[in-house]
Amino acid sequence: MKSNRKTFIKNIVSGAATVSAGSLLPGFIIGNDISKAEAKKISSSATTTVPENIAGMTLQELRDDYKDRIFNQYLPFWDKGGYDKELGGFMCELYDDGSVQNDEKYIWYQGRAIWVYSFLYNNLGRDKKHLEIASKTRDFMIKNMYLGDGRWRESVNRKGIPVESKVAQGTSSDIYGAMFSAAGLIELFKATSNKEDLEIAKKSIMSSVKAYESPNYAGITVNGINEKGLRTLGHSFMIIWVLNNLLRFQEDAQLEELQNEHINHIINDFWNPEYGINNENLFHDYSRLPGYESVMYTGHYLETLWILLQEALRKKDKQLFNTVKKRIRRIIEMGWDYVFDGLGTENYYVFGSKENCQGAEYDLKVMWAHTELLISTMMVLEYTGETWAKEWYERGRAYCLKNMANTGNGVWRQAVDRFGKDKKRPDISVFRKDNFHQIRYQMMNLLSLERMINNNYKTSQV
Repeated sequence: MKSNRKTFIKNIVSGAATVSAGSLLPGFIIGNDISKAEAKKISSSATTTVPENIAGMTLQELRDDYKDRIFNQYLPFWDKGGYDKELGGFMCELYDDGSVQNDEKYIWYQGRAIWVYSFLYNNLGRDKKHLEIASKTRDFMIKNMYLGDGRWRESVNRKGIPVESKVAQGTSSDIYGAMFSAAGLIELFKATSNKEDLEIAKKSIMSSVKAYESPNYAGITVNGINEKGLRTLGHSFMIIWVLNNLLRFQEDAQLEELQNEHINHIINDFWNPEYGINNENLFHDYSRLPGYESVMYTGHYLETLWILLQEALRKKDKQLFNTVKKRIRRIIEMGWDYVFDGLGTENYYVFGSKENCQGAEYDLKVMWAHTELLISTMMVLEYTGETWAKEWYERGRAYCLKNMANTGNGVWRQAVDRFGKDKKRPDISVFRKDNFHQIRYQMMNLLSLERMINNNYKTSQV
């Protein structure tokens, strides 16, 4: 398969003609943590209905709670200063009253904002204000941050002047910025049908794939490992998430092949069956890094898993869905802080050492990773009705409302320590506000609840 991958990558980044159906990769192979026979069985705890009450509310009440949190709390905060009404674009280092602390416009947060407001428009009311915000942010991003050929400037100030100190020559050293830009432009294309946006999005994907496939790729660093060209779970899940959104409405055999390639990497290569975890980083040939075989980055892995659930739904692949569902439950049960509650969202160590205790790191619990828990358990609940998903959803939501939602401004606290107190994340400003993970989870949960209500409390079909 690896020789096929090299040929495929060469073709896809050079714009070669679409491959024939017969030359596609045969698909991914399910890891040995679940057999094919087992995958076909319905879990003993699964039902054909979903609960009428979740988190102490009816589904209608919970849905309305999310509507209130989105439209009356979260979105109004960004109108206070984070969204640049004059020039377009988003500034994400803000005081708690919404005023701007730092006017930097970072590429990740422009692409994310375009996705968020386009998704709002496409799925929650078709409010022209949301489309205007997405479009104006898109115009600012294209004008001031697009360097051509799918490459993007990492950071500019409010007026679009490059902030060169962030990264050498003002371009990103990793592919996240380009991929978030592609995600935003794809979602915006669904609303406007602007072919230029789709073209730039595809170029950004191709540019990212080409960079990541290079043995000299320098976008990933691991302590004690000096080699370039390292692999990371975060890059595979970004590729799958972006392509999932594109392939839902546009067929492309080469991109479908690329999608299957990275599903296979996550299910089999990053997965370490010896310990039942996913390793975050690997060598360029997807072999394991010495000393990191028993380490997992819990937050990224949980985000990866619900993205794979989305892909299983797109493909109508019950075997993949059941494999991923099983891993979601395992990681939550492994990483949960059973004393103080909350998920250990950073590294999980299978073995203890002088430097690290065995198990999850509980001293830093980040908000964004808890939203991945709330997305993944709600998805499992919607499609299986399984009791464990409801219980973990309720426990995760209660923790978030107690420790992260209590800011009074609608935008959740970004990180807390084990005792629920504010915690500064390494190399991230304490003023950073999140314009993506919180509202993505809230929108996705709201839509799940709508589907469950409209489906008369029956589970949806994979």
